[in-house]
Amino acid sequence: MEKIDSLQVFFIRHAQTDYNDIGDRDPSDGELTAIGEQQCIDLGNKLKDLPFSAYITSSLLRSFKTASGVCNARDEKPLLEICPELIECGCTPGYYGCSEAYLQRFYPKTKMCEKLFGTENYEFGCEAFEDNVLRAQKVISYIKNRFSFGERVAVFSHHGMLEYLIPVALGVEPHVFRFSLDNTSTTVVDFCHDGNTVLRYVNK
Repeated sequence: MEKIDSLQVFFIRHAQTDYNDIGDRDPSDGELTAIGEQQCIDLGNKLKDLPFSAYITSSLLRSFKTASGVCNARDEKPLLEICPELIECGCTPGYYGCSEAYLQRFYPKTKMCEKLFGTENYEFGCEAFEDNVLRAQKVISYIKNRFSFGERVAVFSHHGMLEYLIPVALGVEPHVFRFSLDNTSTTVVDFCHDGNTVLRYVNK
């Protein structure tokens, strides 16, 4: 896994979450449990020696904290990019996650990713099947256009959204087959020179 010839994307689900104490966020934006916090440390230790070109996360706190746990495990703290298009399906309409300033409290070296839809307020849907397919297509297209063969990217998101992202990456219809993704599980997809896409492993 150290040297790769493909464009390799790690799709990672967030750590265990508690929705009982949301604090100053939307009810859809849960906090990690104590177990979840430890899962982030464990995941960071597993991935800390693997080179990544970028770390991109949902703007929901549970995903961001999972990503920041991985980033904190590295000696040189990498930039963590926030992508609201990666938020969970079925979030409260009009809620697009935490702001850049809010998330910088937990990991200062972070910034908002390029606005994939080109809109000022991220007015995209996350309820309907078609909306979620479009979001997934936009994210996958962005990754393939931005990064090159031989690079590796970590994408932190949510169970529901990963059920769109992974099939779209593979070029198949979402929900034709379903994924059961554990907390902090990793699914890797390789985009190859010959145009093929390889599902390297699921839910490891």
